[in-house]
Amino acid sequence: MFRTTKGVVILAVFAASVFLAGCKATEAPSTAFTESPELMTKDATLPYQRTYWNKSFDAHAYDEIMIAPVNTDYIIAQNFWEKANIVSASPEQVKKDVAAIAEYTRESFVRAAADDPKHRFKVVNTAGPKTLIVELAIVQVVPSKAVLNAIGYVTWIPTVVRLAGSKTTDSQDTGKGVIAIEGRIRDGATGEIIGMFADREHPKSAIIDLKSLNWWAPTKAIIDEWSQQLIAIANRPPGGVVKDAPAFELLVW
Repeated sequence: MFRTTKGVVILAVFAASVFLAGCKATEAPSTAFTESPELMTKDATLPYQRTYWNKSFDAHAYDEIMIAPVNTDYIIAQNFWEKANIVSASPEQVKKDVAAIAEYTRESFVRAAADDPKHRFKVVNTAGPKTLIVELAIVQVVPSKAVLNAIGYVTWIPTVVRLAGSKTTDSQDTGKGVIAIEGRIRDGATGEIIGMFADREHPKSAIIDLKSLNWWAPTKAIIDEWSQQLIAIANRPPGGVVKDAPAFELLVW
């Protein structure tokens, strides 16, 4: 019995790994939040899909960081309200959830800077001449079909089935959701934009998805990665590489 169960689990892990290959989301279209998006390009040494940095500014001239409230005005809403209605979520509740995503995002970036063991930045609420102002926008949130249809249901079998089905339908959110962010970095003294980044990701998939306690819970891991990656980029040595995180997460309990 043990061997049979173990074999099934191994098969499930293998199947999930196969279906996750090439699962990274495509780039999201730029919104009006991003000024001069044509300046952003793909940099193989960075984890974000597109970035820009004004090289006339010395990144090491800044020792403070201020995280502005996160913008949600540009969230792409295709299929969003229809999916929300599946679980009888009111527009008011969805707005509260989107506000919660924005607050979680801001707190995540504050936490990443504050908990940085290298103490690269001091987190401040008022910008000064040595402050980097980080302005963020969540520009797309598509809930997971599986989470909407079965919130709180924990099992590894639907994960494999969901991945298989989404692969054949070639859906952008692959049936398990997608979240996209855009960021602007300003000089605290002049207000000039000295950096930009944009990324779109599918929430991580786990054999046992304990994080899916509400429809947007799976996005937390992606948001935390974005915030930690920004600090890692600030800390990287000349010529250093900040790698993207793997798309698959195996939870053992």
